[in-house]
Amino acid sequence: MVHYSCKIVMLGEGSVGKTSLIRRYIQHTFTHDYITTIGSNFLIKKLQLEEGINMTMQVWDISGQDTFRTIRKQYYLYARGGIMVFDLTRPSTFHELEKWYADFTQRVGKVPLMLFGNKSDLRDQIGVQREEGKALAKKFNAPYYETSALDGTGVEPGFLELALRIVAHIKSQPKKFA
Repeated sequence: MVHYSCKIVMLGEGSVGKTSLIRRYIQHTFTHDYITTIGSNFLIKKLQLEEGINMTMQVWDISGQDTFRTIRKQYYLYARGGIMVFDLTRPSTFHELEKWYADFTQRVGKVPLMLFGNKSDLRDQIGVQREEGKALAKKFNAPYYETSALDGTGVEPGFLELALRIVAHIKSQPKKFA
């Protein structure tokens, strides 16, 4: 039995749905109430990825508000992966992802990333096209998922793919001996 324990960081502007995505994935719930994340919060998910391979995933919810920019870099430390989230109905949140990517990778290096275009259930309000999301994901070497924390679309498969990519990344690293 192999067990991995890893920290995942959710990245993106305020009110793109990071907290809601985490709640959907871990607690299978959704609430319409919006409460700003102050600093950070995390929840834990235990997974059986395949026979004999388990993972405990700490999913960190990092505040997207600009006032927390200076402290959020501390929360990146020891992350094994990240999910960059934007709101499909607010193109400005999509355009800010370059900043988030640079900030995160400068602090943690190259780790598996995912790109989630959230709020896909708001079909008549979409302001970022699928092709744009895929192009940015390719630039970041990250798979792209259009997700909905409301109805669960893309959430489970997106997190699962990240977990599998993290395991593959860990296995590809040279072994360190003490």
